Amino acid sequence: MNVNIDIRRIEGGIVEQVDVVVIGGGQSGLATAYALRRRGLEPVVLEASEEAAGSWPRYYDSLTLFSPAGYSSLPGLPFGGDPDRYPHRDEVVAYLLRYASHLDAEIRTRTRVHEVRLGDGAFTVGLEGGRWLTARAVVAATGSFGSPHRPALPGLDGFTGTVLHAAGYHVPEGFAG
Repeated sequence: MNVNIDIRRIEGGIVEQVDVVVIGGGQSGLATAYALRRRGLEPVVLEASEEAAGSWPRYYDSLTLFSPAGYSSLPGLPFGGDPDRYPHRDEVVAYLLRYASHLDAEIRTRTRVHEVRLGDGAFTVGLEGGRWLTARAVVAATGSFGSPHRPALPGLDGFTGTVLHAAGYHVPEGFAG
């Protein structure tokens, strides 16, 4: 894939010009990249974690989809296998990685966005480490799993049991009995 890169300087850093930035490499970001490619655009997908599977690798171990595989495909690539089964977390991760490898889009993992600005008809996207991208469009395809909301609950200060957000739950063994 050829990406026309125009390197400039901003606030002491290097600026790379790209077509469209998609922030988030989970299912929403990957499906968005697919749709953008079908429209002739060249997205750059930015994923903060080490692989293009979003938060799926960090969800709890026994998670299964609530819909059968036959209804869980992203555009352009069937989920595969028995269409009536309910895929578990690891199958979804494998599918998302397979989907990402089939996309004709640039995916940058371990790339965290810290800022998005709009000015002069373009977006400027600040990345950790001082790098910058400019793009004519930005799609925010991030979820809330990486920054879970923890509401202040009445009586929480005096509660002596375990309070665990879903983002911190992985296996049931610690809650037996």
